[in-house]
Amino acid sequence: MVTISGSVNKAQAIHTIADSFNNLPTLVDHSAWVKALHEREDVTSTGIGGGVALPHAQHASISAFSLALGRAPTGIAFAAKDGRPVRLFVMMAAPTTDRPTYLKVLAGIAVRLHVPTVIERILTAESPAAAIEAFLQD
Repeated sequence: MVTISGSVNKAQAIHTIADSFNNLPTLVDHSAWVKALHEREDVTSTGIGGGVALPHAQHASISAFSLALGRAPTGIAFAAKDGRPVRLFVMMAAPTTDRPTYLKVLAGIAVRLHVPTVIERILTAESPAAAIEAFLQD
């Protein structure tokens, strides 16, 4: 769980959370993937509303799906669909070899994050392990 504090913009928030993927052996070209994240964000914001964003990108240098949770207690302007600041981020790195799974994972995350109690449990979790448990909990 990455916590973003202070006054940061959308690009800085993406970089801060993406840095948590830096040493993954399944992500060979971190810089290229971060560029792909920004290019994806340029198409349309991944701010899905309700204070949630799902920054994600596929890249050829990625060999396995990876997720990271991030939170910004004071919220970040993220051009979300509802115009609200984003407080919770779920970032995904995905291989280009499995588009169907990529779309299923994105949809599953989006459905999960439309449940306000799930969002609040993640945002108030006292540890990364508790945040992951809150995300996975029914």
